[in-house]
Amino acid sequence: MVSLSYPLLSQQQQKHCPTLKQAAQPLPVLFEDSTHQLWHCETVDGPMALKICNQEIIQQSSFWRGMNRLFKASFPDNLQHITAIYQQIAAISPLAIPDAIAAQANSFVLATWLEGEAVALENVSDKMVIQLVQHLGQLHQQTQTRWGSFHQLSLSAKQWPIRLHDTINTLAEEHTSPIPDDTLNLALQQAKAIQVDEFVPIMPDLRWDQFLQQNDQLSALVDLDAFVYGPKELDLVLLEYLLSEQQAEIFKKHYQQYVEIPDLTVLRLPYRVLLFLMNVLGEQSLDSWLAREARL
Repeated sequence: MVSLSYPLLSQQQQKHCPTLKQAAQPLPVLFEDSTHQLWHCETVDGPMALKICNQEIIQQSSFWRGMNRLFKASFPDNLQHITAIYQQIAAISPLAIPDAIAAQANSFVLATWLEGEAVALENVSDKMVIQLVQHLGQLHQQTQTRWGSFHQLSLSAKQWPIRLHDTINTLAEEHTSPIPDDTLNLALQQAKAIQVDEFVPIMPDLRWDQFLQQNDQLSALVDLDAFVYGPKELDLVLLEYLLSEQQAEIFKKHYQQYVEIPDLTVLRLPYRVLLFLMNVLGEQSLDSWLAREARL
């Protein structure tokens, strides 16, 4: 009988993985700049999802350059800590989180397969918005005075405005099209003036399609690579792009049961410029990005 092998993994790496029952099936790549190849694996321990790093794309990714420079995220080296991250988020979030079965720095993650369909923006219901609030509200209650990589909070509150300013400046220099000087200078000036007292688990690549839904309800969060500790306000500024006006009203009403909504007025420009430069939602027009109405 021919023994089955996990795709692209060495024999040494496969020692920590359950035996395959049939050949692993590749899953479609959703984005040109996806940092992983995904496989569905039927194993003796049940269905699994295998994520294999694409080192070349990661090195070119403006998102990961921003994450590593600002938060010291050290991706993909930090995949060696992913099991602990999954466990810690699972202990906080009301949503299902996969179990990491095996992982290796700079290489791969094998995790339990969770049933459900990726959430599409046009199918988001009011109930899903409330469930997102429950997830984020509980995460945003986990406050720390230090920030940075999820497994190592090595940065002090004083360093946030400095590193934010430097990251925006560096990413702007590397960006394919120049940011107008007046916009960039104002964003840098406001970044330098930001004061943050507490930091929480955040996901700067937060998108609806990282969640699964079943029966029109959010059921799971399956992409946890970008979890770091940072200001909750960065999550909220990003959410203004994910929520319609009506959804934002529902979000505000329920979020305030967990955490008071902060004033985003002087934070919005530097955080929006940062997220644009990190290409979090793929928007190419800075004018369109900055023109989004304030919703939270």
